[in-house]
Amino acid sequence: MAQAGKLTSSADFRRIYAEGKRASSDALAAHVLATAEERPARVGVTAVRGLGGAVERNLAKRRLREAVRAVRGEIREGADVVVVATPSALTTSFQEMVDSLRRVLAEAGGCR
Repeated sequence: MAQAGKLTSSADFRRIYAEGKRASSDALAAHVLATAEERPARVGVTAVRGLGGAVERNLAKRRLREAVRAVRGEIREGADVVVVATPSALTTSFQEMVDSLRRVLAEAGGCR
């Protein structure tokens, strides 16, 4: 992900969790906050602590970042999105993860 399209501030993450719309599947959850700004979507990726140790969390986040790259063009302009990996993210096939991401983004209002 390009730096301009990344969410890095913990204040942004907290704001999206508090004000955004949430949708989830077995492998992931998405929090979407639609803004009126005319800019590319910003995306942050994180993993729940219950997923395992640092190695497992980082593996799940790497897989999720690749899934985000696959659907990047479908994310609504100006949206702020946080995608959270759950324990199933380690065992779900990549194509299922991409499909789940598309579905939860559509439910939360993050797709065009």
